[in-house]
Amino acid sequence: MSGKVSVITLGCSKNTVDSERLMKQIQLNKIGLVDDPNKAETIIINTCGFIEAAKEESVNTILEAVALKKSGKIKKVIVAGCLSERYKEDLLKEIPEVDVYFGTENYEGIIKELGGN
Repeated sequence: MSGKVSVITLGCSKNTVDSERLMKQIQLNKIGLVDDPNKAETIIINTCGFIEAAKEESVNTILEAVALKKSGKIKKVIVAGCLSERYKEDLLKEIPEVDVYFGTENYEGIIKELGGN
């Protein structure tokens, strides 16, 4: 079971709702949630993949999380959402340091990745 998890939500209000649903599932699986990514073992980034500025923000946020992982401050980076769904192959090539990429609404897969049911 993963330690503390921080969820970063980017993009539209649908992403906010998706992140809230995911966080509820995390809590139901008794996995710790923290607001501050610097206090987490795992960071989940719920990305936006439609508006150019939002795509750029998503990529920059992923790179920041990967830098935290490389420095040993966190253990795992999970990317979900529209950007991950639309550009997964490109992201796998460009940012292979991410532990796993999920599309939208794959709560079950993310929970399993965290060690939950």
